[in-house]
Amino acid sequence: MKAGLLKKCNVPWLGSFSFFMATMATMATLVLASLASCGGRGESSGPPENRLKSAQGVAAVVRSLAPHYSTYAEVRPIAPLRVSTLLDGTLKEFNVFPGMRVVRGQVLGRLAGVEHQKEVAAARSALAEVRVAFKLAGEEECAVRRTYPAISDRRQLRAAMAAVAKAREQLKAVRARWAFIVKNGVIRAPVAGVVTAVFAVSEQKVVAGTALLRMQNPRRLWLYGVYYGPAARRLRPGMKGTFIPGRGRPPIAVRVRGVIPPIRPDGGRGVGCAPVAPASWLNGEAGTLRLEGPSVSRLMVPSTALILKGGKWYVVLHETKGDTRREVVPGPRSAGWTVIRKGLRPGQIVVVRDAYLIFHKNVAQFYTPPD
Repeated sequence: MKAGLLKKCNVPWLGSFSFFMATMATMATLVLASLASCGGRGESSGPPENRLKSAQGVAAVVRSLAPHYSTYAEVRPIAPLRVSTLLDGTLKEFNVFPGMRVVRGQVLGRLAGVEHQKEVAAARSALAEVRVAFKLAGEEECAVRRTYPAISDRRQLRAAMAAVAKAREQLKAVRARWAFIVKNGVIRAPVAGVVTAVFAVSEQKVVAGTALLRMQNPRRLWLYGVYYGPAARRLRPGMKGTFIPGRGRPPIAVRVRGVIPPIRPDGGRGVGCAPVAPASWLNGEAGTLRLEGPSVSRLMVPSTALILKGGKWYVVLHETKGDTRREVVPGPRSAGWTVIRKGLRPGQIVVVRDAYLIFHKNVAQFYTPPD
């Protein structure tokens, strides 16, 4: 019965493999043609000529573009701060350790011992002597003034006044020495910061100039980065930028304080930045430094107008004679727009809406069914 039905319908190749493949190739061709005509959205928009005329176009315009240069950067101290003793003596109560945070004026230790006591005694004795000399010089000047000009002459008055002036200067110097000894007999932190190294211990004998510790001022930190290539030649002091620390910390606004000469052996140029406002960054903190270059005028088009094919970039140029392909050389992107370095002129209209579809509108005509 099946054989009779097949014969009646006159379908001799219904079960053959070749007929199946030919049928699938025909269906694939129809599907591609339907997608090309409907824009891939399952809706009809009329003939291709009508669709091209209704496509949205945007004119290539010249806009101001501020280039950005990014590199790796890390926070470094400008210079370590050494705290030294200015007098001879023996350290007492010097309980300082690395990593200790101190505030300005905090007492870190004291000087004692025979050497320090000798200096204190000598300064106290000199102060007492100079005070007596200043008092005597003043009394002598008063006596001369009382007998002038009957007994004393002008020469004696001038000599008495000069002696008072000399005694006054000596008293100032001795008082300063005494204040220096009293002040520096107590070791204090010169600034607020963190102790990074300690070079002495309590009960140690020291002389004037001995380094006691090294500390770091958190306000004396800077940002160091290295740029290579064209960006290295565009670095200038005063450039603004942003430091983006790692681990999700908020960005910090910075400004270039200086470009460090000379050029490094690897061709890079170092740049030093400081925060615009007081920053809470830490020594050794790393992240990305993003600097803004001076604004330049560049021809730009919307990024959605660019089409990549075969390793080259194209745009669909909308002209009176129709839509044509135009090869371009793109540049950097900014806020949805792309710089066009070559291939377009200001004012030319490029297709933005359905640009990729219009560029490939004839793809169904070039489709070859498999054999």
